[in-house]
Amino acid sequence: MVQDKVKFFKALGSETRLRIIKYLLENERCACEFESMVDRDQTTISRHLKVLTEAGILEKERDGKNVVYKIENEDLKDTFRELGIDKMKTCC
Repeated sequence: MVQDKVKFFKALGSETRLRIIKYLLENERCACEFESMVDRDQTTISRHLKVLTEAGILEKERDGKNVVYKIENEDLKDTFRELGIDKMKTCC
């Protein structure tokens, strides 16, 4: 149980992952959309999405060739909004 919490909080310890969460608070998204949104290459994005998924923050669903990500549940969305992640500036 403690390890799950450690994994969860470590997943939030990256600006890129917080930006991904910010965009997912708006709407579920295909993995392919994040490259331009967070200005990282697809390999890096995939690694960040994996960390968030393994921490229980995101869930993924295959839609043909695409993988669509969304935040695991409404309680998490509410928590992230309370923390102000939805109001983060995404640019300089």
